[in-house]
Amino acid sequence: MTISSVVQLSPQMPRQFQDLVRDCIEYEALWNPASCPSNGEVHEEMTIPGAALGDMVLVSIDVDVQDLDVVAHVTAANTVTVGLHNPSAGAVDLAECNVHVVVLQLRHRH
Repeated sequence: MTISSVVQLSPQMPRQFQDLVRDCIEYEALWNPASCPSNGEVHEEMTIPGAALGDMVLVSIDVDVQDLDVVAHVTAANTVTVGLHNPSAGAVDLAECNVHVVVLQLRHRH
């Protein structure tokens, strides 16, 4: 996975989130995931400086996921793992896509 940009989000986030979130970091990466087998999973690690266990992660990709579940979570310091889970009876091969990840560093965590 190739990280193509790193963006610190604006401190002008809505007030209700400022009370909950200490910092918010957005990453975008180009990803060509391996074929996801029937009832199987595919995972990829991203190095995201500052990500810590307990941070919340939001993820999206810019292609049709064809009923795959897309998940992401912090698996170690500075590491976010993005995963695809295939609950269907057939393998799914997604096209190369952009992965968008937002790491929310909560005020009560650090």
